[in-house]
Amino acid sequence: MSAARRTRLSRRAVLTLGAGLGAGLLAGCQREPAPTGTGAQLLAGNPTVPDTDPVITRRDLSTGRAREVDVVVMRPSGVPAQPMPVCVTLHGGKYGNAKSMVSLGLQQALTGLVKQTGVPFALAAVDGGNWVGDKDDDPQRMLMDDLPGWLDRLDLATTPFAALGVGEGGTGALTLARTPGLSAVAAISPTLFDTYADAAKSGIYQTRQSWEQGEPLRHTPQYANLPVGVWCGTDDRDFLATSREFAEKARGKLTTGPGGHDDAYYRRVLPDALKFVAGYL
Repeated sequence: MSAARRTRLSRRAVLTLGAGLGAGLLAGCQREPAPTGTGAQLLAGNPTVPDTDPVITRRDLSTGRAREVDVVVMRPSGVPAQPMPVCVTLHGGKYGNAKSMVSLGLQQALTGLVKQTGVPFALAAVDGGNWVGDKDDDPQRMLMDDLPGWLDRLDLATTPFAALGVGEGGTGALTLARTPGLSAVAAISPTLFDTYADAAKSGIYQTRQSWEQGEPLRHTPQYANLPVGVWCGTDDRDFLATSREFAEKARGKLTTGPGGHDDAYYRRVLPDALKFVAGYL
């Protein structure tokens, strides 16, 4: 593994890469050759690396989930295939999947943000079920143990700098953030439950013990030193109150506005959530 990809790229390396890629970003999807700036030399040693396909899907075996899963990587259009920081993005719904994050317009939102900031990073999505799992299916273990190797093979930083999720994926992102290592976490419409009765009705948690151990609302002190962003629609009757409660107890930033617990709301606020985590690169 190259030094540029080991764990997480430094902020200096990211900013240098961004400066060297300014012309490439302006070119958008025209597949222009990479510029010859110092960022390209620092991270790849090859100033003429061509642009990569901005969305790549692989099928990999997860030891954490004991099954094959899709791994989707989204890079900003116009950026050469070079090592860069990664934000892991977690889909919503028990029957959701990694490809659904592409359909929400994440890659386009990423490209637009990177054009504004000049600081490139990639997004990684994986199939995670409901992000809680059970004794034979541990999506959090997949994120901790399997994902670094997959990112390494795709020439990306092996330790994500941030996590972002929608719905059940919002809760999954908050759960992942309880393990030290992330610089920021963004949760959109997270499925949070302040009582086990409500959690049991959802079917997400199989036992009271799994809810007590996994429910982010029961572990808010663990977020004390982490930038946390929470978004929830004002028509989301099931999760608006618990989103407010979590943001208050975790001392996070709460953003509310028109919308429900659905893809239309996710699409509307995802650019803002991306901008939030990018501020902690």
